[in-house]
Amino acid sequence: MTSTLIRIAAVGMMFIFLAFPALGESASNGTTTGNDRTAGAVGGDDKVEVISEGRLVDLIEYLVPGKYTAFYFYAEWCGPCRILKPKLEKFVENGDKLALRELDIINWENPLVTYYKLPSIPYFIIYGPDGEFVERGPGFSNDLMKAISSPD
Repeated sequence: MTSTLIRIAAVGMMFIFLAFPALGESASNGTTTGNDRTAGAVGGDDKVEVISEGRLVDLIEYLVPGKYTAFYFYAEWCGPCRILKPKLEKFVENGDKLALRELDIINWENPLVTYYKLPSIPYFIIYGPDGEFVERGPGFSNDLMKAISSPD
């Protein structure tokens, strides 16, 4: 019952998150997969990048300096994740303060789930422009949304 409520709350928070207006008008499709990375490449400039398809990774290696970096844990079989993913990617592509790094957990037995202590998906771990941990949870807090959405 509790995990169902957590998942419902997560979906609700994400719909609130998506209700904020886009941060800009220009959009380009910079989505890449972890397989597109060159050996040794770390923290690329792409706004949206899949960095793991079931493989345990060190999030710190994928931080984008000067931007908030949101690590989005999802699974292809997750209904709310499938709805959220394209909208979240569009939101990130239209802004300039947020980079998105996606991690497909594949299944609940995956080391990503236990190592990062994921209670549900979709789930986020977020670092600030200075590389410091900001927050984690099923969505973005209001304060974080204000920081990402505010003009410079």
